Amino acid sequence: MRDSALAPSDVLVLFVNWLRPGKMEFSNTIRSKLLPTATALVLFFVVSALYFAPQFRGEVLPQHDVIQYEGMAKDISDMRAATGEDPQWTGGMFGGMPAYLINVAYPAQLVKRTVGQLVKIMDTPAAFLFFAMVSMWLMLLVFGVNPWVGIVAALAYGLSTYFLLIIGAGHVTKMWALVYAPLMMGGAWMTLRGNIWCGAALTALTASLEIGANHPQITYYFLVAMAAFWVSEGIVSFREKRMKNFALRTAALAAAGILAVGSNFSSLWYTAKHSKETIRGGSELAATAETSKSGLALDYATAWSYGKAETFNLLIPDFMGRESATTFPADGETAAVLNEYGLRGAAQQLPAYWGTQPYTGGPTYLGAAAVFLAALGIALARGRNKWWIIAACVVMILLAWGRNLMGFTEFAFKYLPGYNKFRTVSMTLVVVQWAVPLLGALALMRLWKEEIPRERLMRALAWAAGVTGGLCLLLAVAGGAFFDFGRGESAAMMTDTFRHIFESNNMQSYIDRGMDVEWAEATADAMAADRAAMMQADAWRSLLMILLAAGGVALFALRKINKYVLTGLLAGVMLLDLVPVDLRFLGHDKFESARRRQVTASAADKAIMQDKDLGYRVLNLTVSPFNDATTSYFHRSVGGYHGAKLARYQDLIDRYLSNIDDGVLDMLNTRYLIVPGQDNQPEPRLRTTANGAAWFVDRLVAGETPQQEIDLLGTTDLKTTAVVNPRDKAFAEEWQAGSTGADTALVRSIALTEYRPNYLKYEYTAPEEAVAVFSEIFYDHGWTACVDGEEMPCFRADYVLRAMKLPAGKHTVEWRFRAPSWTAVEGVTLTASLAILLGAVAALVYCFRKKKA
Repeated sequence: MRDSALAPSDVLVLFVNWLRPGKMEFSNTIRSKLLPTATALVLFFVVSALYFAPQFRGEVLPQHDVIQYEGMAKDISDMRAATGEDPQWTGGMFGGMPAYLINVAYPAQLVKRTVGQLVKIMDTPAAFLFFAMVSMWLMLLVFGVNPWVGIVAALAYGLSTYFLLIIGAGHVTKMWALVYAPLMMGGAWMTLRGNIWCGAALTALTASLEIGANHPQITYYFLVAMAAFWVSEGIVSFREKRMKNFALRTAALAAAGILAVGSNFSSLWYTAKHSKETIRGGSELAATAETSKSGLALDYATAWSYGKAETFNLLIPDFMGRESATTFPADGETAAVLNEYGLRGAAQQLPAYWGTQPYTGGPTYLGAAAVFLAALGIALARGRNKWWIIAACVVMILLAWGRNLMGFTEFAFKYLPGYNKFRTVSMTLVVVQWAVPLLGALALMRLWKEEIPRERLMRALAWAAGVTGGLCLLLAVAGGAFFDFGRGESAAMMTDTFRHIFESNNMQSYIDRGMDVEWAEATADAMAADRAAMMQADAWRSLLMILLAAGGVALFALRKINKYVLTGLLAGVMLLDLVPVDLRFLGHDKFESARRRQVTASAADKAIMQDKDLGYRVLNLTVSPFNDATTSYFHRSVGGYHGAKLARYQDLIDRYLSNIDDGVLDMLNTRYLIVPGQDNQPEPRLRTTANGAAWFVDRLVAGETPQQEIDLLGTTDLKTTAVVNPRDKAFAEEWQAGSTGADTALVRSIALTEYRPNYLKYEYTAPEEAVAVFSEIFYDHGWTACVDGEEMPCFRADYVLRAMKLPAGKHTVEWRFRAPSWTAVEGVTLTASLAILLGAVAALVYCFRKKKA
């Protein structure tokens, strides 16, 4: 498959040649290599810049996850700005948690901090599209795809609708992982098929960046695709009797992977250690809604499962009625029916989406033209190049179906290592999103090299266009015969809605006459008709795109246009196909001024911030408290937003906090609630019963199991009694409440006098040895406690808090957090990072010298 691809050292060699006049071949080099390179980079930049033009006017996207991230990392950022120290812990949400999965500085991640910074030459979100297309284009060069052909596939990858959906939502780490993934796959390809050492260097470098992007789920799915490629190469090597060479290449690929892991060892090590304590590691209790004993609960992990039929929106964007927030048109059948019932405008409050997911931002639309070219690739690409890609696509689609193919999903959860740590199984489709343009590029390369006889090409063209275009035509003409467009669910929903309306307006006679059911049936019919119209319109649209792409291929096969015109035509079709659909979900109107996006303190926030005491917490009931981190912009929050919160804290949420249990709120030192007030504006409410930042208890009560521990929180006076587990009680087993003859003139007291996320200082007075409970989250992998500078043992109390047995007298207690074994772990990271960077330099020197020779 090798063609005139631009090798890593070509730019340097061409520059040297430029200084050598009289080289007749230089004009050919310009035409074959530099011209397509310049064209690709300029085109990718122009497309990205035009799409995100408001960015260059200083406007920003109101990205939900970015806003949430800034809230969850607020006290971390504040401490860095004030002291220059990285706290490695946040106290701003969920009572406190390690910052490993939020924001920790790892100075030894040199690859990420050097090569990874090259992407900073352009700001996001435009940088996302630009570098996604560049990465895909470079990968295709490694695969041996001509740079002109690569432009077509790179546009298909970078402009696939899912990218714009996650950019709009603010899924930053996911997007960077998808930027680096193609180059990581290119490195694996080169290692197993091309120059083993240059391939290993490229794999190590790009895999380091991929892992450093810090979205393990995306990385995991692409590693599954890489495993499919490795198996394919192993089968070929076995047949060709060159297993020794395959073993060497496998070893090089494995070494590259080990170095990539090593260069991110710090973040991976602490994430792995920490994940055992989070909901991703399972709950110590019987399985809850979100966790199981060893990972995420199956129902929770598969909540966002693609419907089997919903997979058609890879080809037809509005197959399932667009996004959850999209409502029915004002001039549609649903609006007409509801207007007759006097419910004018109600159609604009009903969701047009009728898929099986709880809600969705939009479809994973790959482009009808891209799917057509992939079908052509299936027909034309060589077996060794395509079967592993097809297999990866099939597996990922089956996994995306989740609960809609539960037998296969359960098998994967049970036997696929690590798979049960991830939720949103529909995300597996990112591999299909990458594979479809790749298959299309493989097809176009065979056309580019004119390897396919005209008769065979026309047969393949007819097959690919017939399958993809025929499906679109069938759905456009007769889609209503195959699907009910959510009519049944809509009828049930509207029956409840109309019944509620009638009851609220004292219209019982309407219910008695069955008009609630009659109106609901008519409305459901109209909703199904509107949804069918959406699907049919896009089916015709997808058919047009397929015909345009197929027409271009046919003209090339008939020698009416040359290969350059063909690639230009197909690039235009990709833009015409994908950009308008992308703009449905993320257009210029989504941008706003940077000032408007800022989270500002409400009057309630400002009133609470007048309280200068340390350590108290706030529960904000004007938002979804356990799915929103904006409260953490201003307060230490009982709630927050994170997909990997501590498992024990999730247990507390499920059992007590969701029900606003006063005793548990008191032990978390919840001094303020923020509640809806007049005109639904946030209003502060003082709670005078909070236990304080720390308090002494008179007795201990043990639960024999974690379940008994959490049960006791609801039946115990936590102001005087601490609930402990027997293994934790070892620190205090000698202690007994009561007088020991100490100085009774002293009164027990304890107060928090200094607070930072990773440092807390308390002053206390106790007439005798006593047990104190601290309203801070227990986490014994980094927190240490000292009394007057001497380290002392601590134990867990009240299911999630810390406790200590303290000596009598007046003393100072200090708590400090530091990631365990920090120096050693960072040392491993630094060593691997240096090895990767030196290997990359050596590979460039090798390629340069080889090219020069």
